[in-house]
Amino acid sequence: GDVAPALVTSGAGFHVLKLVERQEGAALRVSQTHARHILLRTSPQLSAEAATRRLDELRRQILAGSRAFDDAARQLSDDGSAANGGDLGWAGPGQFVPEFEVAMNRLPLGGISPPVVSRFGVHLIQVLERREVALETKQLREQARAQLREQKFDEAYAEWARDLRARAYVEMREPPL
Repeated sequence: GDVAPALVTSGAGFHVLKLVERQEGAALRVSQTHARHILLRTSPQLSAEAATRRLDELRRQILAGSRAFDDAARQLSDDGSAANGGDLGWAGPGQFVPEFEVAMNRLPLGGISPPVVSRFGVHLIQVLERREVALETKQLREQARAQLREQKFDEAYAEWARDLRARAYVEMREPPL
């Protein structure tokens, strides 16, 4: 309810500021997941079905304890993370392709997914940890910029379409008899 003791000036003029409500940064927090995966890239030699069967068998071995996930990732994964045992590090929402992210978010801690097909190939995913972190000011700014950019793109597209329709000339002619 307090009012700022001095006027605030900006390019838009003078402003009187009054605090109406204060909220904690809960809306500025995001859930991050620490995961690792094994990726088999599909090719003419390895179909998605064959890769799925292979990863399904590998999953059974890992769950039975006869094979370690990180060792299997080092030996079999076709991804740059293979050298690190398939470790993808901490990732927030939107960092992975939707199929991967949906499967990862459904897993409990320590859970191993069934094979997941994405545009990169077939994945086996394991969730190691989850945490809630506050977004940094830089990330918030980038999100705001992206949202404004998309809004301006939509407006520019609508304006372009209106302009195109306004300039279009259509002549209807009767077919010759």
